[in-house]
Amino acid sequence: MEKIFVKTCSWLGFMLLILCIFSALFDISVFESSFIVFYGISVLGFIIGFMGWVLLRFNTVSSVTKIVGKIGFYGNLGIMILFFPPISHVWGTLIFGP
Repeated sequence: MEKIFVKTCSWLGFMLLILCIFSALFDISVFESSFIVFYGISVLGFIIGFMGWVLLRFNTVSSVTKIVGKIGFYGNLGIMILFFPPISHVWGTLIFGP
């Protein structure tokens, strides 16, 4: 039963990462803000991916599930760090100018 939960968390974190990327590519918006959808899915994916990442350490699952779980966790973490509003304004200003 616990292995099923680990697999579900790992794959769901990865699927939410893919959904987050597609929402940014196709400009899906709620209340005329694509940031709500993009960042909301990323935060949810990070939380679920973190649960899967922690549980992967204590359970034996297939190597594909381990790789997918790590990609989901670190991908959502990267999106959260890069696109967090205060940080994105700083690096966006440094790259694209004032």
